[in-house]
Amino acid sequence: MRTYVVEPQQIFVPSLLALLQESGCSIVRVQSALDPLDVVRAGPQMLFFDADTIDQAGTRALQFLIDSMPKLGVCVYARTAPGALKPRESTRILHVQKSASHETLLGILGRFTAGR
Repeated sequence: MRTYVVEPQQIFVPSLLALLQESGCSIVRVQSALDPLDVVRAGPQMLFFDADTIDQAGTRALQFLIDSMPKLGVCVYARTAPGALKPRESTRILHVQKSASHETLLGILGRFTAGR
């Protein structure tokens, strides 16, 4: 699955990319901040988004992507799920707990990518 990754802490990028690739994702781009127009241009099937530091502008940008890319799968990687998102009927949003083990993350992501 073509995956766009947003991870603000560059120290975690190598292990995160290894996990995503192990779960069947191919990485199309990695950014430290959400740039919705770049996501649209890249045309991924899934957005993997570290949302622990999301603010109102980030929530609006994420909602823009959900509204404008109805087939985009969104994986929100955070301690708690942002409650302000309103998915479209065709949008799949998955909240992944940062505290989950490697094996649990692999299973969750594998099922999510296989469901596309």
